[in-house]
Amino acid sequence: MKLKKTLADKLDKKLYVIESGATIRDAAKKLTGMNTGYLMVVEKNISPLKFIGIITKSDIIRSISANTANPDVDKVDDFMTRQMIVAACEDDVEYVMNVMVRHDISFLPVIEGKTIGGVISRADILESLNVERDIELHWLSDYSGVSCKNQVY
Repeated sequence: MKLKKTLADKLDKKLYVIESGATIRDAAKKLTGMNTGYLMVVEKNISPLKFIGIITKSDIIRSISANTANPDVDKVDDFMTRQMIVAACEDDVEYVMNVMVRHDISFLPVIEGKTIGGVISRADILESLNVERDIELHWLSDYSGVSCKNQVY
């Protein structure tokens, strides 16, 4: 299955952003208020948006756990990931999952054309793979005549 399908099936298709220069506390409030695990960092006052990094809940926890960090002063720019690993819409879902696991990535920007079409999470990938496996199991059970109802997988 291609990543394009997984991205299209996502319930939350919003792209969450925060401007460069925002404080860690601003990012934490925005993450909590929007109920998301990531924010794409964009340059200030640039149109169209210019993405310069990504910051996640894990990055914020790491920043706050550093003894010298001050969430009211430190900027997202100091803790975001600048060298982003990205996926293409035509990438295979299983390949993308392997990349995310290998590099310990929870959120991965997906490129559509020349821009970011969305961000995929590990949970999105797992849900997509589980749906695909369920369809496969039902198809096999229909084909073999064996019922899969009340089976534990």
